[in-house]
Amino acid sequence: MRIGIYGSSFDPITYSHLFTAATVAHRKRLDKVIFVPCSSLRHDKKLQTQDHHRLEMLRIALSTSTHKKNRFGEPLFEISTVEMDALPGETYTYDTMVHMRKKYPDDELFFIMGSDLLRGMSNWGNAQKLITQFNFIVMSREGYPSADLIADDPLLRNNDEHFLIMSKGINMGISSTYIRDEIRKGGDPSFLLPDACLQYIYEHGLYQSIVDG
Repeated sequence: MRIGIYGSSFDPITYSHLFTAATVAHRKRLDKVIFVPCSSLRHDKKLQTQDHHRLEMLRIALSTSTHKKNRFGEPLFEISTVEMDALPGETYTYDTMVHMRKKYPDDELFFIMGSDLLRGMSNWGNAQKLITQFNFIVMSREGYPSADLIADDPLLRNNDEHFLIMSKGINMGISSTYIRDEIRKGGDPSFLLPDACLQYIYEHGLYQSIVDG
């Protein structure tokens, strides 16, 4: 199989996340996309709600997409809690991909990422091993030219065969940050994420204030 590993905070998951996963799967002929919510142990992300809330919203969102099947008749989307379950110091993307390679030793793995993450990627944990041992599907984002960012970084440009660049063909302009801001300021983020996820947010009083650090 061809499997995409889609890591993000999903804080909360949005229709943009779902559209990205479906688009990548269709255009790059992926048989499965595994959503990997990051751990609260990560120091490079300021998460705005607890792990179990983000995981539950992800489950709710993907339950509405169960009609999407792969060529084997299996669900196209699934969730892995590998990062949430990891010990401190084992939450790097490299650790996640090593875990996935052990789980799917006979399959092709691709880490799905936005082109904005290319800037500084060579400073990630175990970057040399990550970039030389694994393949990436890079979604182009406005203001972050994929080819130029790869060319500007010695580690990336000398391993550019590992990067498969694509454009979604549409800029949805939906971000988790925007949704959180709308909720906190009394706005209406309807139609930016599944209704059931929005209902969950209101029921649990999420995103009413900013979590610092």
